[in-house]
Amino acid sequence: MNEKRRRRRESHNAVERRRRDNINEKIQELSTLLPEIYVDSANKPNKGVILRKSVDYIRHLQQLVASQTNRNQELEAQLQARNQAASNGASSRTEDVNGNTGSGPGPQLQQDFGMMRIVSGGSNGGQN
Repeated sequence: MNEKRRRRRESHNAVERRRRDNINEKIQELSTLLPEIYVDSANKPNKGVILRKSVDYIRHLQQLVASQTNRNQELEAQLQARNQAASNGASSRTEDVNGNTGSGPGPQLQQDFGMMRIVSGGSNGGQN
């Protein structure tokens, strides 16, 4: 009876050790994914610090994604307004969603799209 209890305890200890090792391995992996700005390089961060900084970084990334999503929606609305104005035969002066007027894509739109090729519904067969 005593032998059976000992084997069961050893088995449980081995399972618990694997669980702890797995947790520690993933916490260590999280620490390698954090930008240096989130980690104090002078001191080795403990598990609690790594987890806390990981949560902070994930929240920062979520805010960044939301901001970029909003910016993309604004640019899509500007592009749609310009395309609509062009398809309606309006003058070359258009108004963006912010009420700014200009001819053609403004410098901000050009900057945002950079070297991306934008294909609109023109009659050139999709060739720019």
